[in-house]
Amino acid sequence: MENLPLEITSAERFFYGDYLILLEGAIEEFLSCLQMIRRYQVSRGQRDPIASFQARIKSAESMRAKLERQNLPITAHSALQDVWDAAGVRLVCPFVQNIDQTVSLIRQIPGVQILREKDYIRNPKPSGYRSYHMILSLPLRFLEKAPEHPVWLEVQLRTIAMDCWASIEHQLKYKQDIANQALIVQELKRCADEIASTDLSLQTIRDLIGGPGKEGTLCGF
Repeated sequence: MENLPLEITSAERFFYGDYLILLEGAIEEFLSCLQMIRRYQVSRGQRDPIASFQARIKSAESMRAKLERQNLPITAHSALQDVWDAAGVRLVCPFVQNIDQTVSLIRQIPGVQILREKDYIRNPKPSGYRSYHMILSLPLRFLEKAPEHPVWLEVQLRTIAMDCWASIEHQLKYKQDIANQALIVQELKRCADEIASTDLSLQTIRDLIGGPGKEGTLCGF
């Protein structure tokens, strides 16, 4: 699994300072564990449960705005300890079942601490947004001793269809002065529900091809 380079500008380096290496380390540690999870699944004759991934350090501008909205100190320390999403990884899975499978495997990573989990797949947001969110930390092996506070990482898991909808919704919700705003929100919700139905149908087809209780194999679907 290739590690994509993180987009880090001088603004992030200035804002996060010495904490930046910890955020980068948290992402690298998780991606390393993720690579072993994927290889383990394939070694068992199962398909890779992850289609693609993205990793990012939250931009300094976005982090300052978030801290300000929450009336928190606009500092790197507060960014790491109070909002928990300075570092993030998004995992895109082919099928809904792969999300449950991957979440279960993440929970079994040695040393993992899970602060919070939110299941927006079974309990979608009013907008129709669906995803599975985890806030977790892992031991940072490059450090001589553990940091005083955990370095939290936000992990989001979606199907390909959910990720497509979320990307479009993210672009549209930042458009200003749009006519028929209520209709657009309604149509986005309808599309989200249809996508969820399609995800379930695709999962059913995959289960039928794989047989009862079986995962698709490397030679299968």
